Amino acid sequence: MSAALQNDDRVVFAILAEQVSAMRERMDASTTFDLLWRTSTLLSWLSGLLGELSRSNSNPVLEKERIEAVAEIGQIRKSLDELFFFQAQRSDFARQVADCVVISLGRIAAEKAPLKTNFSTHDLEGLYVSSEQRDIHNAVVNKYLK
Repeated sequence: MSAALQNDDRVVFAILAEQVSAMRERMDASTTFDLLWRTSTLLSWLSGLLGELSRSNSNPVLEKERIEAVAEIGQIRKSLDELFFFQAQRSDFARQVADCVVISLGRIAAEKAPLKTNFSTHDLEGLYVSSEQRDIHNAVVNKYLK
């Protein structure tokens, strides 16, 4: 990479913007909301079933529904476990990107000459923790090399 490109403010800011964009994309909560909706529906269903079962001695239809509800509990539990694992990964990635951006902006703000950051793409690379951050960085740099 050329020294001019390495010290180009546009590239530094483009890389930071792409890092933030990647973090924002990972913060999609639709899976969480869907799972919480399923859990809420299941709890209402179970509540109704327990009421019906307490009023009925032996009802094969209610027993079948109870078995289905228990199976749904197993699926939701598995989904929640997976969700919490992925949320932890997303949170970790978001923290890594946020740390990088905050440190970068702090260093840029500390510079005496506001029109030039004197903060290079190489300086950014030194802040990365994950390979995903490096991949984003390389994609932006390659875009500017074309």
